[in-house]
Parts: sequence; structure tokens; C-alpha cells
Amino acid sequence: MIIDHNKPRLITTQQYLQSVVSVLDRSDLSLEFLAVNSESAAVTELDNDGDIQAVLLSWETLGDSLRDSSIIDAIKSRRLEVPVYVTGENEVGFDIVSRSSKIEAFFALHDIASDPESCLAYIINDFDDRSETPFWTAYKKYAVETNDSWHTPGHSGGASFRSSSYINDFYKFFGRNMFISDLSVSVDSLGSLSDGTNAIGKAQNLVANTFEVKHSYFVTNGSSTSNKIILQTLLREGDKVIIDRNCHKSVHYGIVQARALPLYLDSILDPKYGIFAPPSLSQLKAFISDNKDAKLIVLTGCTYDGLLTDLKQVVDYAHQFDIKVFIDEAWFAYSLFHPQYREYSAINAGADYVTHSAHKVVSAFSQASYIHINDPDFDKDFFKEIYAIHTSTSPQYHLIASLDVCRKQLEMEGFKVINNLLNHVREFKEQAAKFSRIRILDKEDFRQMFSHFEADNIGHDPLKILIDISALSYSNQEIHRFLMDEVGLEIEKFTHSTLLVLLTFGGMRSKIVRLYNALNKLDAGHVSLRKSSRQKELPSKIPPISLAMLPSDAFFGKREMVPLQNSVGRIAAALITPYPPGIPLLVPGQTIEAEHINYLNALSSQKLTIQGLIDGDIYVLEK
Repeated sequence: MIIDHNKPRLITTQQYLQSVVSVLDRSDLSLEFLAVNSESAAVTELDNDGDIQAVLLSWETLGDSLRDSSIIDAIKSRRLEVPVYVTGENEVGFDIVSRSSKIEAFFALHDIASDPESCLAYIINDFDDRSETPFWTAYKKYAVETNDSWHTPGHSGGASFRSSSYINDFYKFFGRNMFISDLSVSVDSLGSLSDGTNAIGKAQNLVANTFEVKHSYFVTNGSSTSNKIILQTLLREGDKVIIDRNCHKSVHYGIVQARALPLYLDSILDPKYGIFAPPSLSQLKAFISDNKDAKLIVLTGCTYDGLLTDLKQVVDYAHQFDIKVFIDEAWFAYSLFHPQYREYSAINAGADYVTHSAHKVVSAFSQASYIHINDPDFDKDFFKEIYAIHTSTSPQYHLIASLDVCRKQLEMEGFKVINNLLNHVREFKEQAAKFSRIRILDKEDFRQMFSHFEADNIGHDPLKILIDISALSYSNQEIHRFLMDEVGLEIEKFTHSTLLVLLTFGGMRSKIVRLYNALNKLDAGHVSLRKSSRQKELPSKIPPISLAMLPSDAFFGKREMVPLQNSVGRIAAALITPYPPGIPLLVPGQTIEAEHINYLNALSSQKLTIQGLIDGDIYVLEK
């Protein structure tokens, strides 16, 4: 907590504060007063101390910067989630709070002098509200009560596993708490996920407050489902939707389900590294100008490799034509919580719909996802119908609880965790600069790869560490085997020339040191690996998508399977998606060309998984 004080009537000593905390029976809360006398001092304190949870400013001391709200704007630009309180003489209260909507509360100096406990209780109550976990708290309390279960699930708190001679090892591995907390939706007090009631509803409302959106929803089967829910809510048959071709396959499937007409922005590929850039803003604006009747724009806010679109430009231009904007921000759930990222945050940019895979880079269980909505025209009733179509009536409560506590961490220490991670990356890059053959790619490399990088103000998330291994003389398979089997490092993604390492909220400095140690061995050649030639680069581009019909018509039409090599001129009836990076080469309704087959053949030497290709055959529409 930052307290700015020059007047003796303000609380000024740690000892007095501790006595107040004791009176309030909150001795577990560690509060500290720090004096600041300028805007720069306040920002410096916030940057240096991620544990600061409130700012209390004196009107008398900082009058000028408070009068024009500059100090409040500076604080909020660093730590959006931190509440700001202002003290002053009673008669200036209305004037102060009318100057900025970002002030949490005003305290009169007379009230502070006569009843300091009530003022501190107000601040501490705000702290409690921010750190609350409505679902997790109620869920944990109910689970430990160990009530007799006369409802689903059938294992009844783990009894069927525990008492079995054959499967009790399953129980022993996960432990008692895992099973007693696997509950039925029959527990009314915890609420309904489909209806958003009781503890679940309160938890979702807190998420909306933390992310500063109108509505937030929990999804327990991944952002793939979150994406489909949004698309089916917004699109009807034949509706035009402008889409980044590089979107996750769930977006393409969602468009098929909605029977919409996709207008695909081109993939921009760097063949040396196999990296895809965001689509160019010039092409996007041209698409909007030519299709002002489009209902929606769908973009990936942060690519797999960490490239970031300047979404404010997109949103502002789209909204001129009343086109909604939906951003899949699966890999960037922390974008609001650090000033280095906020410029590229979809929510900060004003996007109407945003999805976050809370399990990918922040602290939630796999398949846990958020949907955030800021659309002023949001049709909540229809959304709930689509939500009910996709949501299980027996959701996994562990996932819901993880979404609840994930929000708390982002709210209370998101800035601190991200700041530490960024410092770890900075140190890692300084050390890696000593390598002779391995390089860490950075913004300058991306600027050289993509001609629109600077013009479009594309950014990069340094927590997606992209490592250039093209100068090593070992095959991908040998490098992967070494990292996994000999060093115990599981890498997020390989291409023919790169490794992608994600530094998530679970990242620790010791893990980075181990990664550095493994790369150092590879760089120095101190490994027992077979040397072999490697593919130098991919084909220069992915063929553009040209649709012969609506994707849904092809997908739901009569299909047959034919050998890939004999499919030229036929209409694809399924997605063909190489992994990595998961960018569709073919979508339903697209005419297959020789160029597509050549591209797939070029990928075959990398031993990639190609989803939709079955033993060399693909599905096409019957003639």
C-alpha cells in the first residue's frame, strides 16, 4: 500500500497501523506505508514492488497531478487492478472524485483523524473483495464436510476405487481430496454452471470485474468450445465473417457449424523458420471496405510464436462499420496485467468478444477457459442457449475452482509474476548471446522476416522464447530425443529450424538455468548425437484459400475418401491441418490444387502430424 502523507493527521507509523489491524482482527494482513511525493515516485514504487495492493494519495501534497488526473492515469497504466484512494479536506471531495472515474474512494482528513479504523476497514474490505474466491471457498468447505453421497458420481467420494483390489492404485495416486471433491451438480449451494447461479455466478462476476468487461463465463472443455460458442452466437447461415486463416482449427469448425461464409485473410509465412505472422492491416482494411456487410472479424491476438497484432487499429476501424470483433487470445491471458503487454491486449483495445485459455500460460487446469464479453449489443438469452448446447450438464468442479483461483492470482499478483518472468527472460537472453550456433530470435529478427512488422506495429511476447537451431548439425528428432530423454525437458513446439519454449506462470529461474545448460551443451557440441542434414526451409508460402462453396455445404455433404495424390480439382470435405503449427492447409469447400499436394509433400520429411490425412487419403465431396 502506498500512503502519501505530509500531514500529521494521516497515519504515519507501522506500529500504529499494526495496532489498528489488531483491532480489526486482521493481524494476518501485512500492510506497509510508503511515502511518495510525486507521480514518478509512485510509479517507481509500483514497478519495483509487485506486492503493493493499494494507493492512498493526499490532495494537499499532490494537488497539481491529482487535479489533471495524471498521477492516477500513470498508476493505472502500470497496475490497472490496484485501487486508488484520495484524502483531502471535506469540502473538496466532490471536486476530486469528479476529476477521474478511476478513484476508488475519497476519505476526508477529519474522518481519518477521528476514526482511522473505519477508513482502514474500508480499504481492507476492498482488499478482501478482490482476493475473494467465492466458488473455491464454498467448494472446499462442502467437500471436507464428507456428506453421505446418494447421487452421482458413482464412485461416491472414491469409495469404489478405494475398496477395489484392482483399481485402488488409482485412488492412492491422486489422493483422498481429489475424490471427495469430485461432486455432482446436485449440490445446489455451489451453483449451476449453465445458469451461472450461487457461488459459480459470484465467481464469474469477479472475473468480469478483474478483466474489466461486462460479462465473463467459465468453460470447462477448452477454448475450442469457447470459440465455437461465440461464433454460433453471432453468426447465421451465409453471414460473412472476415477471418485470419491462421486461426485455431476450432474457429474454422465453429464457422462450419454456424454455416457462415468465411473471407480468409492470407497467411504470411517465413519459410526459413516456419513462422506465421499476423495478417497485414492493409489487407484487413481492404476486406472491410469491400465487405461492409460482414458481421464479424476473427483474429488471433497472440500467435503461437508470440507475435502480437495492434488490435486497437483493428477494433476502431471495424466499429466504424458496425462490425463486431472477436479475438482468440488463448496464449495471452495475462495481457491486461502488465504495462509491457497492455497495448496489445484485446480487452484494452475494445474487442467485443475475447477467449482466454486459462490453462495454457496462467494458473488453471487443462480445458479451463474464459469467455469475456464487452459487446453493447450482446444477446445474453441466445448466448445462454448456445452455451447450453456446448456445456456439459455434469461439469468438472475442479476446473471451475481452478478458474476461480486463477482470477485471484491475476488480480493480486499478476503484475509481480509477469515482472519476474520478464526479468528471467532478460537474463536468459543475455547468457544465450554467448552461444556460437544457437540464437534467441527477437523483434529485430521478426522485423526482417515480415515487411509489415513495423508498419503494422506488430509486437512480440518475450515469454514465448523462439530458439533458432538451424545452425546445428543434428536432426530435429535427435535434438528432441536429447532434450527429452537425456535432459528431461519437454519442449512446446519444434519446426525444422526452431524450438519454441513457453515461459508460463509456472516458470522458475531454475528451469531456465536447466534449459540454458541443455542448449549450451548442444551449442558446444558436447553431446553424443548423430549428425545429419536437415531441411533448410519450407515452401515459400501456403496457397491461398479459394472457396467453391460454403464450408458447411461441403462438410455436411456426401463425401468420399480418395488418395491425396489423386485429389487435384476435387472439393475438400474436411480440414487438413499440419501440426505444428496447426494452420489449416485445406478447409471444407476449397478446391484442391497441385500446390497443396506439393506443400504437404514438402512437410512429410519433418514427420509432422497432418490431421485430416488418413493413411495418405483425404475426404472430398462426392462428384
